[in-house]
Parts: sequence; structure tokens; C-alpha cells
Amino acid sequence: MILITSADQYIGYAITSHLAQYEPLRRQQLRILCENKQNCYGFANTGIDVRQVDYSHPNPIAHAMRGVDHIVLTIDSSVDRVERARMICNLAAHSEVSSIVCISHIGSTSHNKQYESLQEFNEIEQIVINSPCQCTILRLDFVQQYFHLWSNYAEKHRAMILPVAEDKDICPIDIGDVCKVVEMLLIDNTNYLSRPCLEDRHDGQVYMLTGPEAINGKRLVELLSLTTGFRQFKFVFSRPMDISYYLGGLGKDVLFDARLKHERSQIYHDTFQENEYRNKAYNCPSEKQIQIFLDYFNWVQHTSGSICVPHTSTLTNSPCQTLQTFFEENANSFKPRV
Repeated sequence: MILITSADQYIGYAITSHLAQYEPLRRQQLRILCENKQNCYGFANTGIDVRQVDYSHPNPIAHAMRGVDHIVLTIDSSVDRVERARMICNLAAHSEVSSIVCISHIGSTSHNKQYESLQEFNEIEQIVINSPCQCTILRLDFVQQYFHLWSNYAEKHRAMILPVAEDKDICPIDIGDVCKVVEMLLIDNTNYLSRPCLEDRHDGQVYMLTGPEAINGKRLVELLSLTTGFRQFKFVFSRPMDISYYLGGLGKDVLFDARLKHERSQIYHDTFQENEYRNKAYNCPSEKQIQIFLDYFNWVQHTSGSICVPHTSTLTNSPCQTLQTFFEENANSFKPRV
């Protein structure tokens, strides 16, 4: 049995959707935790065991861990996420859970207290590592699908606005490749059911999951121009406060709100066979998520900390999806309005 935390937030939703393509697993060995069950009705309709919980009350969470072999700990964007992770790890140890796969962030390697939101990933990693359960840490670089949140700006202004200089590289990873790594770690590919335990070679390992290439602002707008057919895209190096204002205002944007409502309808009827989770903005970012974005780009700006590492392709034994492929698949979302 696999338990996925925070399945009502994007990373948890994507991993659940990916694993749900395997019907035996979906109906017998997949359980998820969520706070907002409205986002998970589609999962419940297809046989997934959905548990709505209040993370401030451990008893229902402990009950949900009965019979669980693996926990996929998706570090969410809640204010008290460190305490939540500590509680989940403690309950996992008492429930004799075999392993924890922690979905962390590449910025956890930062040792500067200036990046508080990134430091929290490091705190949670240490909690997981010190747990008696087997563990694997997956440190994600910027997820390509987060660019869906910038599509609204691209449509209106024919520009990509980021709080990082045009010549600074990032190595964004496709969420589908992240899900493939989780699948490789936890799923037996002979019967598509959960493995009884982590393979020894993965126990205690930390993997950096990055995309296949380094991308800077100049290349980013070149890809936008190439895939949308509009040649006048520009890159805007903006202040963090402007990014925060834009992302924080998405919930009030009529067109973006209409997009999210359309996506919710699609999610409810998802058959999980086409990896549709890769094409979703899913929801508006919380204040905490916005701060993670800002800290990440600030960290990249001052340390060039985003570096391509081949862990993803090595683990999945397949090439990673490029950012060009992402923009080709989602070109209509980024085309400027005329």
C-alpha cells in the first residue's frame, strides 16, 4: 500500500494521477491524504482510497497509515509544513511503515538563512533521514509545469517576467519525469503493484532531479517565440514584489479563474491514461508557494545553484522531457491575445 500526502496540492495530485494509470494499484494499493476533498472527487470515483484529514489531529492520519508500506511525503506549501512532516514521520515509525520517499527541493542545499522557505526543505529532509524508516530524498529543481502560472502574463504582455537576470541558468524538470522516478522506486513493473520495500541501492540516497538542459531567460523567450509563432516575446527581469503581486492576483483574474474551473471538470473525468496532469495549472499559488518561487530565483541569481545533474534519466532509463516540448504541448496557453 502506498500513501501519498497532500494530494490536493499540485505535486501530490500529479504523482497520484500518474500512479493511478495502473488499475490494480489504483483499486487495491493507493491511498491519499487531502484537506480539501473537493479536489479529489475524481480520485475517489475511480477506486482510490481518499482520506480527508486535518493535519492538526494525528489520530485519523495514524488510522490512514494502517497497512501502508510506503509514504510519498510531498512537502506542501502550508505554513506549518515542518511540523506536519515531523508528525507524519513519527506516525510512520509507530505504524511500521517500510519507507518514506520525500519530495523535496533543490534549494534545500542552500545554507543561507535568508532563504527561509528553502531552509524548511532541509529541516524536513533531516526529519525524514533521522526516521527509522527507509528513505529516499528527491530534490526537485523548478518544475516546468509551474510556468503555467506565467501563461496569463505571456498572453497579455507578450513577455516572460522573472526575478532573475536574463543570463542566469535554471534546469527545470517536467513533472512527468518526477512521477516516473517515484514509479521506478515504488512500483513492481511485473505486476504494477507496490514493492514490499525500497531496493537497498536507493535506501538513504539523495537524488537531484533536474531537466536535461540549462535554460536562461534569453533561451526561454526564444522557445516561446518558436513554439507560439509570435516573434516579439521579450524577457523582463523584474522585482520580487512585482512577481508576488502578479502571482498573488491570479485568483482575481477572470480568464485564469475560468481556466481553473475548466481544468477541475477535466480532472473529475480523468481516466489517468494520457498523463493529463502535465498540462494543468491546477490552482492559484498560495503565499507560501510564491515565497518559495522568490527564494528559489533569488538563490539562483546569487549562487548559480541550478545545475544539470543526470540522476533523473539514469533512474528512469529514459531521456527527460525538454522545456521546448513543454511549450510545444502548451503553446495555445502562451499565445498572446490579439
